[in-house]
Amino acid sequence: MEVPPDIPMYAFIKRELKNQIESGELAEGVRVPSEFELARAYGVSRNPTRQALRDLEIEGYIVRTQGRGSFVAPKAQRQKLFTLGSWRTVALACPHVECHYTRSVIQGFIQRAAEQNFHTMVYFLRFSNDTEFEFLADVRNSGIEGMAIWLQHGSERTLQLLQKFGRAAFPFVLIDRYVRGLETDFVVTNNEDAAFQLTRALINRGHRDVGFITSELDITSTEARFAGYRRALTEEDIPFTKDLMGVFASEGETPHSVVTRIMAHRRRPTAFFCVNDGIAGKLLDELSVLGYSVPDEVELAAVDDTRFAEALGIPMIAAVQQGYEMGRESADILLSRVANPKAPYQQRFLKADFDTSIGESRADAPARSASPAPKKGGAAAITEPAQN
Repeated sequence: MEVPPDIPMYAFIKRELKNQIESGELAEGVRVPSEFELARAYGVSRNPTRQALRDLEIEGYIVRTQGRGSFVAPKAQRQKLFTLGSWRTVALACPHVECHYTRSVIQGFIQRAAEQNFHTMVYFLRFSNDTEFEFLADVRNSGIEGMAIWLQHGSERTLQLLQKFGRAAFPFVLIDRYVRGLETDFVVTNNEDAAFQLTRALINRGHRDVGFITSELDITSTEARFAGYRRALTEEDIPFTKDLMGVFASEGETPHSVVTRIMAHRRRPTAFFCVNDGIAGKLLDELSVLGYSVPDEVELAAVDDTRFAEALGIPMIAAVQQGYEMGRESADILLSRVANPKAPYQQRFLKADFDTSIGESRADAPARSASPAPKKGGAAAITEPAQN
């Protein structure tokens, strides 16, 4: 078993045993492996295993009996590390706080939890696959009564851990994105509808060649937005052209090469749907380098959570997620789960708010036909549309 380099061995063994106790793998009254058995299993001396068992005993997870060994203690004996007077404690884990949308989610969650006398521990951390698992495992064992989780990666280990949370009836709710096949509570935006409405607004303005730009396609929110984009094209009998789709990824093509390739297409886009406003900002920069004016020559639509368009004065069709409502509803669901761990799962999709005003100068834009030839910088090979 691989041990993270930044965690002491005794703390790692302690956490592993806690997880097994919390998940029910080691049920109440069951004998816990001895210092010697743990030392042999982890390939260490008995010092770290002795410390791990001592800490678990102090925190009320195990009972140690001379001559008999260690046994899982009743749940009522376990320490509550974050009890603040009459207030109980839940946690909220978010990737960052720079975004207006994220701040709104946090504000809504904290206020709703406070109304029910719950204190919220808020964590702002950017995770790798491994550190996300380590964090959730540690916070789970900190004495909180439930947790709202904004998954950043959702590795196989993390999903297995969340499944253990569920089996142990530990209350948690997913915010902003969910995981297909994982039965749990969640509150997310109706991302498919948001993308459908934005793409249809572009089509209604006369665009027939609408590009799609994303940074990733491995999370449900992005997958749903791509599905909404495809549905809008289908309902208007517009073929999906794979060559008009681009991914701004950390590896592979640079954003410049992606946009250059798309704008060199025989039917170059006159509009783009961007999965978020950060992507829209990068696209705007690349279009400017290639000599295209926004919105006069290329129009943009995006899920605008950082108020990007408003801040820069860029005319753009925008959908804004209801962050405050998402936070409040997530807190409601989580605290309901705390009160009744066996209640049916609640899974809510919130509608985004739309602003379809692009600018007075384009209010009566005519329908587009075939796209003009590429501009400067668009020297990539011209290809026929690839239909999917």
